[in-house]
Amino acid sequence: MIRTRTAGGRLVGEWEAAVAVFRGIPFAEPPVGDLRWRPPRPAARWDGERRAYDCGPAPLQPQPPRDSIMYHTNFADRRALVMSEDCLYLNVWTPDPAPAAGLPVMVWIHGGGNRYGHGGQEIHDGAAMARRGLVFVTLNHRLGALGFLAHPELAAEDDLGASGNYGLLDIVAALTWVRENIAAFGGDPDRVTLAGNSAGAAHICHLMASQVARHLFAAAIGQSASGIGRAEGPLADQAEAQKRGLRWAETFGDRDLAGLRRLDGVELVLRGHFGPVVDGRALTGPSDEVFAAGRQHAVPLLVGSNTDEGSVYTTLDVLRRLPVEPGTDELYPVRDAEEARRTARRFTGESRFIYPVWRWATAHRETAPTWLYRFTRVPPLPGGMLLAPPGDGLPDYGVHHTAELPYALDNLHRRPWPWTTADRELARTMADTWARFAATGDPGGGTLPPWPAFADDEVMLFGDPVTAGTVERPEAMRLLAACSRPL
Repeated sequence: MIRTRTAGGRLVGEWEAAVAVFRGIPFAEPPVGDLRWRPPRPAARWDGERRAYDCGPAPLQPQPPRDSIMYHTNFADRRALVMSEDCLYLNVWTPDPAPAAGLPVMVWIHGGGNRYGHGGQEIHDGAAMARRGLVFVTLNHRLGALGFLAHPELAAEDDLGASGNYGLLDIVAALTWVRENIAAFGGDPDRVTLAGNSAGAAHICHLMASQVARHLFAAAIGQSASGIGRAEGPLADQAEAQKRGLRWAETFGDRDLAGLRRLDGVELVLRGHFGPVVDGRALTGPSDEVFAAGRQHAVPLLVGSNTDEGSVYTTLDVLRRLPVEPGTDELYPVRDAEEARRTARRFTGESRFIYPVWRWATAHRETAPTWLYRFTRVPPLPGGMLLAPPGDGLPDYGVHHTAELPYALDNLHRRPWPWTTADRELARTMADTWARFAATGDPGGGTLPPWPAFADDEVMLFGDPVTAGTVERPEAMRLLAACSRPL
């Protein structure tokens, strides 16, 4: 056992292979009852010692199909999934819980499209990063309609006239808890790196554009998504977001907020797709405009994407949305059926993931040091895996969206796949690099090849081998930059 004292009370954690772990720490009041669809409030203090051995419940959410590559990579955990609307908990791993240790801190934001995910997923386990000298934190935030509904009645009861972004405000509340308490776990509150994948990366981008969290983190890592340059276009403003909220409420036969608060939360998260909006509190304007003006949080930034980001999401009807006339441009050729499949996958990946990340990097590099990577390693899936084929008709998923996750936090052992020596070496290198960035604000050094900051087309290729390279298909990036949105 290991004990520490936070502002909320005393905690009892446990040692696991030289890492002290404290799980299921409340960072806000349970957002239930009348607190549903309200900004998070600080957690109540407790008396005595609180056992911090188990992760708190995950946010209410559906699950991806069990034959999807996303399920196998992200959600096929050995622990049973426990969910509750009472979900605002975080987890801490530390190699040295002495208050004077002054260790760098990494706060990890899970992905899942604002619909899935939680801080207790095994793929996000922080032990390997803690063994590299970091205090590592994962957290839950509200998802789906519970996390992001905008509605005129919610705006009417808010002192700023804001609605939506409750999940984003949960992240800010967790960062505030870190600021106030992380020294009790050996962390330095002035050396917090905010890191995340997919929707988590987009949240980080928005928080860089926001004013509410600038004092809460000093560096950022974003994997495979962005909050700017999005294929869908800029975030909805309050007027549009509230209209969407009313249309969603009508599917329950009741537009009244009191009636919605009486419904079971499980019903609410199963319908609709939700995400951040310009709410008037966390986000007071479009993130694209903030970055375009160079007014974002000027912190060191490390971002990147995977080779086959589109393989999970592609269907051939995407060819009708190409930014060029099919067959007239070598960037997105469709001369035969096989080429059409490859082009559909490539356009999906570039428009939804790779270009927005590139845009994030290019928009930030004039403001603060920025590094760009590309992950190129195809993970070795086990034979006999129950796996639906890709929707584009190609034979495999390649370096799919989230393929880098087991490597970036050195958690290959969390999936019983036939990992090779090259996979294990790549995971070690990526985790070392992410840890070095959190500690110094610069990912270069150590055994990594020289990694210059992103000034023109510099990129680090994480594959076999790890080597410096250049941006792939810059002409496609420029084409997508010139296209109107939505794509």
